Formats: sequence, structure tokens, C-alpha cells
Amino acid sequence: MSTLFYILSVDGGGFRGLFAAHLLKRMEEEWELDWHGRFGMFAGTSTGAILTAGLACGLSAARLSDFYKSHGKAIFTPRLRSRVDLLKIFTSRYSKETLRTLLEEELGDRRLGDVPVPLILPSVDIGNGCVYVFKSKYVEEFVRDPHVRVSDAVLASCAAPTYFDPHIVDDTYQLIDGGLWANNPSLVATIDAHRRLGVPLEDVRVLSIGTGKSKAFYPRGTTWWQDWLIRSWQGWGFATRWQQSKLLDLILNLQSDTAHNMLCLLLQESPLNPRRVCRLTFESDQRLPMDSARKADDWVSRADHCFTHNADRIKRFLDLSGGDT
Repeated sequence: MSTLFYILSVDGGGFRGLFAAHLLKRMEEEWELDWHGRFGMFAGTSTGAILTAGLACGLSAARLSDFYKSHGKAIFTPRLRSRVDLLKIFTSRYSKETLRTLLEEELGDRRLGDVPVPLILPSVDIGNGCVYVFKSKYVEEFVRDPHVRVSDAVLASCAAPTYFDPHIVDDTYQLIDGGLWANNPSLVATIDAHRRLGVPLEDVRVLSIGTGKSKAFYPRGTTWWQDWLIRSWQGWGFATRWQQSKLLDLILNLQSDTAHNMLCLLLQESPLNPRRVCRLTFESDQRLPMDSARKADDWVSRADHCFTHNADRIKRFLDLSGGDT
């Protein structure tokens, strides 16, 4: 009997979570995958928190994929006040209330203490200036979070700066998106599985799913006047809102790449061709918006392409044929 310990990790990325959701749906349909039977731990940040918390609570990947397709536009409808240029400096772009209602409908009144499998959802405590990691009660000594509703933990992990307001939990903790330090939570999960559950590192296998990586951020101009314009008007100045969404995307990308590289090095493998980490994502030369529901067909197409070209690799990695990994 295999002693391998599988971890499912899903990155943040806003509506691009549909890429990960559809990829998981394809895996579920192709192999009738039993998520709880195959994976010993689930970890997700921001949009990845929606997916991993949903699977950990017994929802199907198909249902979670439909969640994005059905509600993406409603979740990412700008607040009226955020459409007024002058008021953008005072308010988040979107209201979190729509997302809160939808999460409560899907996850009900489940508490983290009710989740039957190890679940990790990173967030940030901006009141105390430190990380905040929601965990299901897979270790008896965990006493802070068992009573917290799963929907609240997910909403906190999704509260990306400038996109959604911080979320207050227990009338005490003011929390925001865990992507600021763990957009790719695979390293966090692996360390916790090893330290808390005593899983030997050589037995760890991580299916790590990203939500796309853009390679377009702050290009130099091709002529002297373009370069001057970029230097003059697209720096960190107030007039350009500090290019806030672009900077946040860059931070999240860097964190995801760094976490993957460090995880592979921890497992004594090359990040370029690891055996114990199966990383699935895509790259683009274009900006990849986190909040455009109009991109739904694009993200589904990307996921189909990724699954088609990696199906054999995923099947071998998860040992779904019954052979050795």
C-alpha cells in the first residue's frame, strides 16, 4: 500500500481561478477522482481558497467551476462609487458582500472544526502586521479557528488590496489576501504536513496549480520619447494610482515562483524538472487581469489545453493507474 502523502495546492489569482477550477473539473470527470481519498491535505490562497475549501467540504470540482462561470460577473461588478475617479482613492474596487453571500450559500454554516480533512488557508493580519493561517482542526492543539465559519476564512483570504475591503473575523482580526506572502501555498502546506503530521519529506507529493503568469509588467520605451513618457507618467506617482493592480500582480507572480522554487529545493529537486511536485499553470506575454469575467472562455480554453497536454503526466503523478510513483 502506498505511503505517499498527496497535497493539493491552488494559487490565488482572482477570476483566473476559473482556469484551476476547470482543470480540476477535467481531472474529476476523466478519472472519477476521489479528492478526499487521494489527497491528505488541501491548501489554497485567495481564489485558491474557494476551490480547496470547497473540495475539502465535499463540493465537486464541477460545481466549483460553475460557481465561477455563474457568478464571476456579479462578484466583479465595480462599486458605483469606485467608478468616480476622485473616489477611487477612498474605496476598494468591488464590494465583498456579493462574494460573502455566494460563499455562504455554497459552504453553509460549516466551521473549520467541521472540515474532515487538513485544510490550510493563508491570510494576512494587517492589524498586527503578521501572517494569519486558517487551519482545520487536524491537530488537537489547534484552538483558535475551529469555530470560524469556512466562508469567513475564505473571504478573508480573498480580500486582495484595492480589490476588496479587509474582512474582520471574531470582531478582532482585520484580515486581507494571503497572496501577499503565500500566493502559492504549496511550501506552507508541505512544511506543515512534515512538522504537524510527521509526514517524511520523501513521501510528499504536491499537485500545485497556478492561475497563469504574465510576463508583461513595466516595459522600457522603444524610442526616447516613449521612454520619457513612461518615466514621467507611469512611475509610482499619485496620478497613475501607483499602477496598483499591475504592482500587485507582479508581487503575486514573484511569490508564486519563489514558493515553487523553494519547495523544490526543500525536496532536493530541480525546480525545472521536479519529480515530487507537479506544477500546472500557463504563461502569457499579455497582462492577465484578475477581475475580468469576460475572460471566462479564455481561462476555460487554457485549462483544456493544459489538461490535454499534461493528462498522462498528471495520471502518473497521482498514481491513478495503480503503479508506483
